[in-house]
Amino acid sequence: MLQLACPPAGEASRPVLPSGTTRSDVERLLPTLRRAFALSDACALTLLLLIQTTRPSDWTDPGASPVCYASQASLAERLGKTPRALRYDEMRLERAGLLVKTTAANGSRGRFAGGQVVQGLDLSPLAARVPQLLALAAQEEASRLHVQGLRRQCSAARRVFKGALQRLLEQAPKAPMTAEALTLYAELPRRYDGMDASALATLLATLDEAVEKCLAAREMRADSSGQPERGFRLSVQVTTEKNLESCVASADGTRPAGTPADARLVAAPAGAEKGREPQARDFQRGHKPHWLETFTPRRLYAACSEDMRMYLDATKGSRTLPNELDLVRAAVMILPDLGINPSAWDEASEAMGDLAAALAVIVIDARRFDPVRPIRSPGGALRSFARLAMAGKLNLAGSLIGLVERERARSA
Repeated sequence: MLQLACPPAGEASRPVLPSGTTRSDVERLLPTLRRAFALSDACALTLLLLIQTTRPSDWTDPGASPVCYASQASLAERLGKTPRALRYDEMRLERAGLLVKTTAANGSRGRFAGGQVVQGLDLSPLAARVPQLLALAAQEEASRLHVQGLRRQCSAARRVFKGALQRLLEQAPKAPMTAEALTLYAELPRRYDGMDASALATLLATLDEAVEKCLAAREMRADSSGQPERGFRLSVQVTTEKNLESCVASADGTRPAGTPADARLVAAPAGAEKGREPQARDFQRGHKPHWLETFTPRRLYAACSEDMRMYLDATKGSRTLPNELDLVRAAVMILPDLGINPSAWDEASEAMGDLAAALAVIVIDARRFDPVRPIRSPGGALRSFARLAMAGKLNLAGSLIGLVERERARSA
């Protein structure tokens, strides 16, 4: 079989790569191509070598074809296989419609008759399929990022569930709801590697429901505990000191600002330091109130940007206000829109805890359009927040106060 090397003058009928695409891009598409055509690893490696033996300019020149002229013996030697195995790979690629084999009767390859006759392995069919392969690769990447995001949401939801369950154990260790939550937590999968998007979404819905039940149970216990609400003024008899000894480690005069006078130290469960799940360094944990006690969900929701509110509306569903898990999930979901690499979120989550990392994302997102000091690189800002938190120098509360106050001023 013979093939003319060039079309008639003025015509350009050979397929070329899309604008801005080169031979190296075709090489990077090999994993997608292998899955799309069910090629073996050995056959895919053969195709990679065939691509690399062509001239890069022939993939973008409409008057030329990307042809491999190397002999079977040379290719087989470079691949470390027999010529017979190589012939099988060539036949498999030809049947898949990825190349056209044009060789002489004796198997010779090359350019003859002044370059007009071409004998070799023509990869023009592969060049014609590159636009479809690029679209498929983009679709696979979007699916991969979606699954990756669901895994991060599940991990964050599991940690929020664990924290809510620990607080519920302190308040009502023998309640039926506590036992039910403990059973569910014990049945959660340890790893998410083998779970597809559908299974991850189901798990996330289960965790969301479990967190909501734990938080609702804690609120009901707090409402019926008989303890006065924050800011309620006690009577003189109740506030009169009858015992000057304090059960708190430090005196009121020396305790740091923001420390409740009735602060208690609660020991961690036995073996907690040896747990397999990563432990976040919550730099606010201990003597300070919970984030959502200082900044209510209503104030945080009002201070968020319109984009963040859209994600919060999606995560909270029919609930009037978002809870702790809704804030974390919305922050994870908005990362691609902000151009934040998932590794930056992992770094921030490990440094300050999931909820604090979510609040940091809220601050960064809202300050992108700040008229005085806008944040140009959200990913760099989040990594900077993580480093400051690790060093104990992050004033996240101050940033949130400024954000809330600016929103209050705009609404006034």
